[in-house]
Amino acid sequence: MKTVKLLGNGIGDEEKGSFSEGFVDVAYVVRKGHAVCGDSAFAYVDDRKAVVAVFDGVSGEPGAEEASSIAALAMLNHLKGIDSPTRNDLQESLVNAHANVIVGYTTATIAVVEKGGRFICASVGDSTIYSLGKNNRMKLELEPMRTVGKGTQADEFIFQRMVVPSALGLDADMQILMREGKLGDGDILLVMTDAVMDNLRIKLKAGKVADISGLEDLKLIIGDASGTAAIVNRVRDEIVRRMKARFDIREEGSMLVSKLDDLAIVGLRFKKA
Repeated sequence: MKTVKLLGNGIGDEEKGSFSEGFVDVAYVVRKGHAVCGDSAFAYVDDRKAVVAVFDGVSGEPGAEEASSIAALAMLNHLKGIDSPTRNDLQESLVNAHANVIVGYTTATIAVVEKGGRFICASVGDSTIYSLGKNNRMKLELEPMRTVGKGTQADEFIFQRMVVPSALGLDADMQILMREGKLGDGDILLVMTDAVMDNLRIKLKAGKVADISGLEDLKLIIGDASGTAAIVNRVRDEIVRRMKARFDIREEGSMLVSKLDDLAIVGLRFKKA
């Protein structure tokens, strides 16, 4: 059994590491980008399941780091004792975390992977999960939940991309996205707060957003990295570089307008027994 808790209210500048436990390899990083770190994360592995999650305290609102930290602990404590979490269990964990957040707001994105490779992921807000598989296959498993997206004018998208319609702690109906799937031997899930997607090149068509996933750009960043820690570190290094450089690149068919932010990434590689 292994538990790693990375709580925003206790992050100095950055915490990172990796471990191998049972049927998974896990690598993680949480990095402060604002005056305090609003991002949190955790990883939990026992002999039946692995649970990994990231939380992005809403910047500009008081208590962002407390909101993400409280939500992380609430969801970890709710799920770690359930042998085979269902969609209802994930929903209950989100509702429970929402009830515990009394100061500030936070997004939450979580993935549960069982020993046989079955996975369920769920999200409230705009953090994302990408999967990496054989033959260079990469997929966005959960779309970010935002008020702008495909079809939005490019400038409006950049101005409004930080606005989410739902978050834990927000006094509004909570919207939850969920997806189930199956991982093969060596497949990887990358669970990441919006600092990653917001610093990837997106596609445009006729001045409007055509694809926000940044899949092609992310593939280029990862390149030939193969180990879980190597992939997480390579993504971390390039996203931090872009945030510091403050890119504003607008070309025919694509755009990269970087955004300074806190950063959380948890990578999980499934190993078939």
